[in-house]
Amino acid sequence: GDYFYPAGMKGRKKLKEFLIDHKIPRADRDKIPILIDKNNDILWIMGLRMDERFRAKEDTKRRLVVRIV
Repeated sequence: GDYFYPAGMKGRKKLKEFLIDHKIPRADRDKIPILIDKNNDILWIMGLRMDERFRAKEDTKRRLVVRIV
């Protein structure tokens, strides 16, 4: 399964377990957009949580702006 490091939590979490913990119905789980990088690392589960490793920090020099229309 896919793992990520949810912002505000300690350690990594399986994507499936994260969605279950957040009471996302099984039928809706495949409809949630997920932003990944070229290495297939999860950056953001849209509307739910970012990955802690990819959050902008005080010393961040470059940022990616994503607009969903």
